[in-house]
Amino acid sequence: MRRQNRNLLWLAGVCVVLGSAVYVQLGREQRVDRLSAIDPAQVRSLRVECRGCATRRFERVEGHWQMREPRDVRADDAAVERLLAIASAPVRFRHPRGALDAGKIGLDPPQAVLTLDAMVLRFGATDAINGDRYVEVGATIALVPDRFSALLFEPAEREMAAPPAAH
Repeated sequence: MRRQNRNLLWLAGVCVVLGSAVYVQLGREQRVDRLSAIDPAQVRSLRVECRGCATRRFERVEGHWQMREPRDVRADDAAVERLLAIASAPVRFRHPRGALDAGKIGLDPPQAVLTLDAMVLRFGATDAINGDRYVEVGATIALVPDRFSALLFEPAEREMAAPPAAH
């Protein structure tokens, strides 16, 4: 076998292996365990409570979000949608509620609480090794990548819609 043909076969084999790895990874990403199964499009009310910040409450009115607390003003729909997306965060690990000491992981009391209609997500501390956030949802405590906690602690002004421009 000539050297050029051997190199070509070797490269084809590498391509097959890499293609297979991509296929397997795509399959795994489609089966990701999510924090909740709630459909963000169906949520009608949202409430954010956190230590050291004002409670923020929102309602969906005629397809748009309205802030009700701390002020009654039109909300920035994109900002509220980012809060809704937290409920779909990917879960790395899930434990039964009694398996972990709630006080040690920052859930007694929680650092923040996100209520989407009747579903309550209670947020605790972050894991020191991986930086994952402890979240109590239903009868479980999940560890999720902490890419959202800044949204929970934002001031209400960042979630208010910009006033219409004067002409």
